[in-house]
Amino acid sequence: MKRIVITGAESTGKTTLALSLANHFKAPLSTEFVRSYVSEIKRPIEASDLESIAKGQQTLEDASLNDTEAGLVFHDTNLLSTLIYGEYYYRNNLDWLVEQFLARHYDHYLLCMPDIPWVPDPGQRESPAARDCLHSKFLMRLKQLNLPFTCIQGTADDRLRIAIACVATLVA
Repeated sequence: MKRIVITGAESTGKTTLALSLANHFKAPLSTEFVRSYVSEIKRPIEASDLESIAKGQQTLEDASLNDTEAGLVFHDTNLLSTLIYGEYYYRNNLDWLVEQFLARHYDHYLLCMPDIPWVPDPGQRESPAARDCLHSKFLMRLKQLNLPFTCIQGTADDRLRIAIACVATLVA
């Protein structure tokens, strides 16, 4: 089972790409847990929410692994996002989250670049400036951990074409 993570800063087209890839490859997709969590709690996220968010994300990912027929699963973010956002917004020591993240295996990351217009999403997104800073943190962490990744950029069609070609080589 190949596990592909679509990752990156806020408002970089991750969900759109993840849905398109899952549809193209007829493969399961785990969604981004924090999106539904924010809607449910009806308040801004606090540092104390990080553990619940991490557990919820892991549960969604694990559930998507039940459909092994495709031999491939897409994850619309993973614990790396929880880790980076937690460090950025709360500056907490998140060693426990680093351990949980490193205990999970993913085959490849598709890093969505911040080269598309930023779109506001109340309660979910901060600003274009935050997006650029967070993007730098994603890129740095992927390199620091020596994780395999491909940068996804350009128009929606370009992004999908690049991602499909990348995934096709992984499953070949």
